[in-house]
Amino acid sequence: MKKIFTTTVLATTIGLSGIVGYAAAGQGDATPTTASAKSVSFAEAKKIALKKVNGKIIEADRNADDGEYEFDIRKGNYVYEVEVKKRTGKAYITDKDYEPVKKANISRAEAKKIALKKVPNAKVVKIELDDGKYEVELVKGNYEYELEISAKTGKILDYERDDRD
Repeated sequence: MKKIFTTTVLATTIGLSGIVGYAAAGQGDATPTTASAKSVSFAEAKKIALKKVNGKIIEADRNADDGEYEFDIRKGNYVYEVEVKKRTGKAYITDKDYEPVKKANISRAEAKKIALKKVPNAKVVKIELDDGKYEVELVKGNYEYELEISAKTGKILDYERDDRD
């Protein structure tokens, strides 16, 4: 009888100490990790991406809802897609495309003059060289204008006028 009582007390003590130890260990997991985790800002992500691929950012996606920033970086004749994890700051090259640089015969200033000649007194809000053509956006009055101008010839390739929202 004494052995049964001692064995029962010993088993209960071991069981209780295991439960108390398990509960104490679980308390550390109750603290949310997101509250203490530091997120990488967009500016920091740009620097990280440029360390991964030393080139020129030609497109950036600030929308990190999925936990990533995305950058297209041109280096020579290649365009790299680099993703930077918002939470960790780790950068990964997810794509690399061969896209040779097309030489422009007309400058950005000349493309702006051509656009303003087509839409006098407008305000140029964006001008971008992409794939051998300048994409120019202008506003004037209640209208927005989009022009594509050949960077080689200066010829207007496309012209659109839309109502401003």
